[in-house]
Amino acid sequence: MARGWAAYYRSMVSSKVFTALDNYVWRLTFKWAKCSHANKPRRWIVDRYYGKFNKFRNDWWVFGDQETGAYLTKFAWTPIVRHTLVRGRASPDDPALAEYWAKRRARVKPPLDRYSLRLLTKQDGRCSLCGDHLLTADQPPESPEQWARWWLNVVRRAIAADYLTHYGRPGPTGDGQTRLVHASCHRGFLARLRRSPAQHT
Repeated sequence: MARGWAAYYRSMVSSKVFTALDNYVWRLTFKWAKCSHANKPRRWIVDRYYGKFNKFRNDWWVFGDQETGAYLTKFAWTPIVRHTLVRGRASPDDPALAEYWAKRRARVKPPLDRYSLRLLTKQDGRCSLCGDHLLTADQPPESPEQWARWWLNVVRRAIAADYLTHYGRPGPTGDGQTRLVHASCHRGFLARLRRSPAQHT
């Protein structure tokens, strides 16, 4: 939900509001942790529930679970993207302006971290294993709730960032690179790897 609301309001130059929301959420989570462990000292609570869960952020005050690695996303991590007004009387129903609307939709960046966006751009938006498009949302969501559902259904479940050494092809050890792939493609790759380990060693 935090990702969805932040993605919806990011065009309104709301960095100060995002920071204020993060401070508010931090106070709520810390209050909950203190009430849940009334007999524990502050240092114990901090070590138990806070840390640098996001390896791409130099932030040690992220609320999360040390065992599973799950953490609460901060609003301020969503980059501010100004809304660009539609040109003149441009209509999406005008066939002559199809290229204009395609370019306009391409400028709408999904609410991913910069590292994932770089991988997405480098791969031209395609899965390294099957070659199909990773993201298929032609139109951006139009409400915070739609952004939240879009994140859950399209991004989090459809994409996995993983270290695939050979992408199912023979090659020298250690030449793998991090790639964005469909979660289903990733599972299929691991299944093939388990069935024929001799081809990948």
